[in-house]
Amino acid sequence: MLIDTHAHLDMEQFDGDRRETISRALEAGVGEILNVGYDRSTIDSTLRLADEHGSVWAALGIHPHNASDWDEALEEKLKQLLMRRKVLAVGEIGLDYYRDISPREKQREVFRRQIGIALYFGKPIVVHCRDAFDDVIRILHEEGAPEVGGIFHAFSGGEREAEVVLGLGFLIGIGGPLTYKNSKLPEVAIRLPSSSFVLETDSPYLPPEPYRGKRNEPAYVRIVAGKMAELRGVSVEDIERASETNYRRLLHGEEDFPLSIAYGLKRSVYINVTASCTNDCVFCSRLRTDNYLYGYNLSLIIDPTVEEMVAAANEVIADGDYEEIVFCGYGEPTARMKDLAAAARELRSYGLPMRLNTNGQGNMINRRDIVPELAELFERISISLNAPDAGTYVMVCRPDAGEKAFAAVVDFIGRAASSEMECTVSALDYPEVDIEATRELVESIRGARFRTRKYHLVSPAVS
Repeated sequence: MLIDTHAHLDMEQFDGDRRETISRALEAGVGEILNVGYDRSTIDSTLRLADEHGSVWAALGIHPHNASDWDEALEEKLKQLLMRRKVLAVGEIGLDYYRDISPREKQREVFRRQIGIALYFGKPIVVHCRDAFDDVIRILHEEGAPEVGGIFHAFSGGEREAEVVLGLGFLIGIGGPLTYKNSKLPEVAIRLPSSSFVLETDSPYLPPEPYRGKRNEPAYVRIVAGKMAELRGVSVEDIERASETNYRRLLHGEEDFPLSIAYGLKRSVYINVTASCTNDCVFCSRLRTDNYLYGYNLSLIIDPTVEEMVAAANEVIADGDYEEIVFCGYGEPTARMKDLAAAARELRSYGLPMRLNTNGQGNMINRRDIVPELAELFERISISLNAPDAGTYVMVCRPDAGEKAFAAVVDFIGRAASSEMECTVSALDYPEVDIEATRELVESIRGARFRTRKYHLVSPAVS
């Protein structure tokens, strides 16, 4: 299901076809719309809309433009309305130094008051921020807003700002500007963890291409999802699943998402072998956040048995058309060599190509050359190197084995590349990694192919 996490359908631009607009959204697969009230009148009209339409939910707050209207009566009204079942969030609230319609000091005061209200009622926050990023972040920190989290609506910052927002535990709202020529949002969108964004329209504003200059509406969130999928190299369904899960976890407080031992992504069936790893890479979220990947819960506590891996893979394969089976995980699969091999043998009956994703430390872990065994099971092997030398490898990958790990990985690559397996070696374009030097190293190994991967941001607060 697609979700439009920010709309203003109660505005006059929809007076002529409001019901039809909501119907078009449903036909486009938009199952929920979060309508946002932002002043005295729109908090009432937003509630009426939510009461009239099952697919419409409400966020209520006072926009920084309207901060001068704040008084005790308005505060009390907001508190009363936040107890309504269909009111999911406080917002949009924040600071706007671009237009400065209300005095800045008043904006800050009202922003703080509403954060306090959100904390009292346990509601997440929908943040409006324009030309005021540093002050918004400072106030969110000072008032303890990470306790309830929220959404940075219409995010327009760069990677630095995105890292700071992720550090607060907030989601990033991605809308129509993702499709604009010369927008810097696509580069940020590529870097976001799949568990860190939601989709929005801000209807009637900020329509995506090709509707720029016209009225926006919730059905167009599918265009945003399509652009996001194109940029990240996944399907629209993957983006849809990720954004819906992120929305439901934050706005509806849902946490009962089943563990995914196997899952479908990018026309591949992935098998979640283990969460244990011999590296602690600086860019990995394994030990730092809940491990959700495109809406799949990968938070293994106990490693799955061979039977569980096979059964889970059978279930996924039965529901789709896939091109390969991949053994992976947030950990290192070769640490479970015996079970890995047993599950792979069981699944070879499908006749699909088999791939292993590994950090290349399998020989060191198992204290023997496991490449011949792997070559009997897998047609493809993908090895994460992420460094051109031992010093960088230790700094970036932080292996349990220290500096000797790098030499072990390079040796493993050489053995895998000379086997019958198709051997691809990858490196993330992480700022501390010299990609060209890593490429040169890999290409000096006969039979090894090199691939650059995009790293996903990890917030400074948890890195």
